[in-house]
Amino acid sequence: LELIDEGETDHKIICISLDDPDASRINSMSDLDTVKPGTTARLIDWLKRYKTSDGKPENSLAQEFPTTASEAVAIIEETHQRWRHLCALDSSHSYVSGAADFWLSSKSCRGM
Repeated sequence: LELIDEGETDHKIICISLDDPDASRINSMSDLDTVKPGTTARLIDWLKRYKTSDGKPENSLAQEFPTTASEAVAIIEETHQRWRHLCALDSSHSYVSGAADFWLSSKSCRGM
């Protein structure tokens, strides 16, 4: 899901635990709603409203339908490549061109 949170796109990757008894039947958001009706609507409602208890306005969605699993994987891969690029740089704070406000302290990168 592409949430607009305080004016910025915030990708929400939805997954299901393999321990869930229905996991083998759920491979997409469409499957999720077939197997667990209403789950997507409740999730979207929560994502839109979860910051309102702090007095912030409701979030919105960039689009009214979830991206596909392959689009989600592409987002994960792109973000991972940006993280790897930032972690590979020697300066204590690095910036990726074209990724507004994508800052990271390379000293704190782990797992490479």
